[in-house]
Amino acid sequence: ITVLRGGMVVGTVLAAATTKAQLAEMMVGRPVLLQIERPDVPAGDVRLSIRDLVVWGVRGRPVVRNVSLQVRRGEVYGIAGVQGNGQTELVEALVGLRPVAAGEIRVDGEDVTRQTVRAIKLLGVAHIPEDRQRRGLVLPMEVRENLVLGYHLQARFTNGPLLDLPAIDAFAQERIRAYDIRVPTTTTPALALSGGNQQKVIVAREFAFAPRVLVAAQPTRGLDIGATEFVEQQLMAAKAQGMAVLLVSANLEEVLSLSDRVGVMYKGELVAEFGHGEASPQELGLYMTGTKQQRAGAAAGPP
Repeated sequence: ITVLRGGMVVGTVLAAATTKAQLAEMMVGRPVLLQIERPDVPAGDVRLSIRDLVVWGVRGRPVVRNVSLQVRRGEVYGIAGVQGNGQTELVEALVGLRPVAAGEIRVDGEDVTRQTVRAIKLLGVAHIPEDRQRRGLVLPMEVRENLVLGYHLQARFTNGPLLDLPAIDAFAQERIRAYDIRVPTTTTPALALSGGNQQKVIVAREFAFAPRVLVAAQPTRGLDIGATEFVEQQLMAAKAQGMAVLLVSANLEEVLSLSDRVGVMYKGELVAEFGHGEASPQELGLYMTGTKQQRAGAAAGPP
């Protein structure tokens, strides 16, 4: 195996004599944690409650069917499923991007079912979208502008009717340092960044405003090993800080390793739910493909 980094060959090794960790270190240039430690945080009160949620698709048919679940303070609830089984529409409904046909969504007991995207953000729901370039960033805009996107009308970023660019720039510099975003200047357009650094901009922004709930959709899709490690560490930091984290990922290994509970979606329904370590990838796969039918109590939520 020959490893390239930064356009240069950094080494050639025998596959049989090399571990994943060694290859990862060669690829990134530093030791990489392939298995992120889950902080031992007791789950608290319910922060995100979804009850009997129905969401319609573009063809006028329900794509989310009577989904009910709860996510508690300091808990990661993972959603597993083959792409196209209602996960995208569920996330979009939670953050206000898609209307809800029936059911309710509550954050810390407050009904947010039909609130706007902006209102839901200001109520403390952070969102890492599955398509970072389409939903998470405005690519031609500067990095500093993207770092306050959606929060730019807060008093700290305005001066009368105008944006306070020095204040935004100072905030952006702090975020760039804190999250090690590799960017020449705060005025560099977001489209000039690598995928990993674009994702860091989104994470840095969404974590900056004291969120209570984090909805993370495919947060490591398309990222290299180093950026994946960073994002997964931030998800665990969110758990440790007491956020309720809803993790939607097509990476089954990621869902199983990071989640306190895992729900499986199939044809828009929540068909099974497991605690951490209760199910193997093989068993989850049977529910994901519809080979196994609904597991008793799957949609009831925690006691």
